[in-house]
Amino acid sequence: MRALGAAFYDAMSLAAFIERFGTMDFSIVGEGHYFLAASGDGVVLGSGGWSRQMPGYQHEARQALPDPRGATVRGVFTDPAFARQGIGRAIVRQVEIDAAEHGIMRLELTATLSGVALYEALGYATVERRSIDLGNGLSFGCADMVKSLAAFAAAA
Repeated sequence: MRALGAAFYDAMSLAAFIERFGTMDFSIVGEGHYFLAASGDGVVLGSGGWSRQMPGYQHEARQALPDPRGATVRGVFTDPAFARQGIGRAIVRQVEIDAAEHGIMRLELTATLSGVALYEALGYATVERRSIDLGNGLSFGCADMVKSLAAFAAAA
């Protein structure tokens, strides 16, 4: 997050966001919808998943997912050494397939500014651009995005 977000955020805002929210929410692992991309020799290249639970940074924006058949894409990260090689795209596609197989019809996410272009390329639409207040005069810009999984459901 620090390396890939450096062109979009100052170091203090990145540090404050990571300190307050971290980069990993283990609840998505517990729900069983968390994926790793690894090289042939076991090096983790990226990760991501989806959850029916709302991430901590969303509680300030709203209290619950509006659609019981909706879920949130969470924890999508790519090792900076392997960025822009299709790893993030592959992880998000696996997340979408798995979510559709579990009856999810709509995925939401809060993208970092450095991730917006990836999600737009994958068909996510920006609902709102906003900032998360980190205190001490710091904020963290992000974009709330959404995608219908109707096409996945129809294909299944």
